[in-house]
Amino acid sequence: MMTSKNDKYIGRYKINAFLGSGTMGRIYRVTIPVLEKTAALKLFTPSRALIEKVGLTCLREQFIHEVAVIANIRHPNVVGIWSLEERANELFYLMEYYCRNLGQLIGESYWADRPSRKVSVDKACHYLTQIVEGLCRLHEADIIHRDIKPFNIMIADTGTVKIVDFGLSKRRGEKQFLCAEKLTIGTPFYSAPEQIDSPETVDQRADLYSAGVILYRMVTGHLPDKNPPLPSELNPQLDRNCDRFILKAIAPHPDDRFQTADTMLKELKAFFSLYKDARQSECFAPDDIFQEKKTAPRIKPTLPIRSESSIILAKDAGKVFNLDDLHQPLVFVENAFQKISDTTVIDHATNLVWQQSGSRYPMMWDQAQRYIQLLSESGFGGRQNWRMPTINEILSLVNPKHDDDFCMEPVFSPDQKWLWSSDTRSKRAVWTVDAQMGFVNCSDLFDYNFVKGVCSVK
Repeated sequence: MMTSKNDKYIGRYKINAFLGSGTMGRIYRVTIPVLEKTAALKLFTPSRALIEKVGLTCLREQFIHEVAVIANIRHPNVVGIWSLEERANELFYLMEYYCRNLGQLIGESYWADRPSRKVSVDKACHYLTQIVEGLCRLHEADIIHRDIKPFNIMIADTGTVKIVDFGLSKRRGEKQFLCAEKLTIGTPFYSAPEQIDSPETVDQRADLYSAGVILYRMVTGHLPDKNPPLPSELNPQLDRNCDRFILKAIAPHPDDRFQTADTMLKELKAFFSLYKDARQSECFAPDDIFQEKKTAPRIKPTLPIRSESSIILAKDAGKVFNLDDLHQPLVFVENAFQKISDTTVIDHATNLVWQQSGSRYPMMWDQAQRYIQLLSESGFGGRQNWRMPTINEILSLVNPKHDDDFCMEPVFSPDQKWLWSSDTRSKRAVWTVDAQMGFVNCSDLFDYNFVKGVCSVK
């Protein structure tokens, strides 16, 4: 393994990036030596103010308790903990790494009460089903999470949900650490009323309330207030069954909510089945239907779409990519697609030839560049001028189906959900597109995204 004098380590693990802060620690993306495997590492680093308020010894016990609570839980929707280590007076634990979370997906910012991107009912129920299934497993083990929120819901490359951050969790009936009594329990916008008023009485129904708030947020783009409007008033794609389910999940009094995760899961599946029977998904139109009436602004390009890769600073991204405040396109291209073969498609509106699918698996940035190089070297689709597309070129493929549901035109494979572009934000960050929800994001070089090759027609 190549090392540099500028490399930084925690124990024997090389730091690649700082990811954020949890309740009592900082989280990094690191590389495991020899294996060269990427992992997430949470380092015990409480703030000075927290140490003065609670005490270092008690905080340390709570940090170790966090690992012990979840280490032996094996479930596809709960993050896996690999090890707890202490080296050179640094206490940390290692866990699975995922490069995206639900908070990023909906565009939730530091000002959480601002509107967020809406998620289709189909996708929202897909995510919530997995969240509740994870809670079923935790609650069966008598573990109450107490901080279920979008940024604690990681999303794997396959779309699988992983619940993380158990710093505030406790076992049912467990005597709370004295220091924990002094800690803020949960995140206000997502915490059940009793979690704020009397945290010592909280049971599993508080987690179910938080899950209900997440669903409300996903399908409406807003957080519920004390007297929330019906979800269907904020999203015409919803029906009364959806209203009933969500309002029961976020009922202020615990006795009026779902009493167990199993019950909530059963009713979620029942209501979603009714919803699917009543509405066909518009992302599965026949391949030969490429043109349909859209309500969003559409344009016919009068100039070639920007094809030269550039360094685009965050402050300039909205203008260069023509995005709204939620990083979604302000206008959409009036495409004229034609299949050239089973593997390539031409858009006569932009004079661009695209791979019909793209890479079979998500890959890191350097692997994506190599993938494009191999397309040209192999003469894929009878062409040797394949390249990575710019953000503007990728956005030319994205079109709205509903106000709450973006998806690729049906001529393209739906498997490539997150796409690399050739545009960078810095030496370590690359602009990407969520092809299903139609928004621009930024990824680290070590993150995993799909790649779709493009050629300009001369």
